[in-house]
Amino acid sequence: MRRAIIHIGTPRTGTSAFQTLLFSRRDQLLGQGVLYPDLTPRSSPLPHLNHQHLGETFSRKPEDRRELLSKLDAALADTAADVVLLSYESFCLPPHRTAAPKLLCDLLARRGFRLEILMTVRPQASYILSQYTWRIQFLREARPFRVAFLKDLAEHRYDYLHGLGTWARAADWRVHAVPLQDVRSTAPLAARIAAELGLAGRLMPLLTSADLAFRTNQSFGPVATEVSRRLRRLGVTYDLLRSRAITGRIETLTQECGLDAEPFQGLDEAMLRKASRRFVEQNEGFAQRVWGEAWARRVRPEHLGPVNELAGRDLDVARATEVERIKQVIVGEFELRPPSSLRRVWHNLSQGAPTWLRSSPLLRRI
Repeated sequence: MRRAIIHIGTPRTGTSAFQTLLFSRRDQLLGQGVLYPDLTPRSSPLPHLNHQHLGETFSRKPEDRRELLSKLDAALADTAADVVLLSYESFCLPPHRTAAPKLLCDLLARRGFRLEILMTVRPQASYILSQYTWRIQFLREARPFRVAFLKDLAEHRYDYLHGLGTWARAADWRVHAVPLQDVRSTAPLAARIAAELGLAGRLMPLLTSADLAFRTNQSFGPVATEVSRRLRRLGVTYDLLRSRAITGRIETLTQECGLDAEPFQGLDEAMLRKASRRFVEQNEGFAQRVWGEAWARRVRPEHLGPVNELAGRDLDVARATEVERIKQVIVGEFELRPPSSLRRVWHNLSQGAPTWLRSSPLLRRI
């Protein structure tokens, strides 16, 4: 039976770099019997590196679902490939993990493909840090990291077994899990994924050393992080493209000033211990179910650099001036204006609300 491998996440675990390689080698992969299908709807002419368009039909864009499932079905019917690979790092998050597994499993089975699941994981403390820096890069975070960290600890998204469950059952527990940093190997992530999937003989000859070293979604440094956080505290919100343009300009300005030589680091030893205690049972359950051995035998612990977060610290005059100057440049260049008093009140209240409430379409319209 042919293989259907769905890479379900998790976010911020090297997924974009891996997807870039698959996207850029799509034609060559097909020659090796691996289909990485193009599933771009008519409503969105721009393709994604991954299968985000398909994933979004299970959350924000159900009107495109029929079109993209039909497109996937046609691609499966036409291909001679014995492996199809789909990748969307938020498939492990709700609502994708409820409706998608059975629907996709049934569609794939009708075309002779048996479902397998690929999941990439990392220690939860660094996962929470990376989610914070992602929100910073899209002007979605106004809290200091230490405050956001405590809130995020309570979220189910960081329980890997919980996110895997429905998918694993649909695949009869044919699960491949790859740590971002593996105790047993220092090989690049793409090489370890290819080996885990049994596709190294097909994928690795297509990749150069530069491909294997490729990284994307690099985190901000401490100054850019603080500028973004202060802009968000104004209550200014924009769509993804606009906000990314703003934070891209922040990054350019900090580099021009010779700032942010090191990435943002907000984790300290106390946070590591707290996250370890919070997820120890879940991680051991995941590791035993998927690998048949302890979590610590597969996942390398975080290596902490010095905490360099600026929020909540008494900054020296020079650093405080740099942060405020860059902020004012951005305000002027992008003509940022604070929202109305009512919107500012909602913004301040929503910062402490859980993610599911902050992302509610109804509340966002209100």
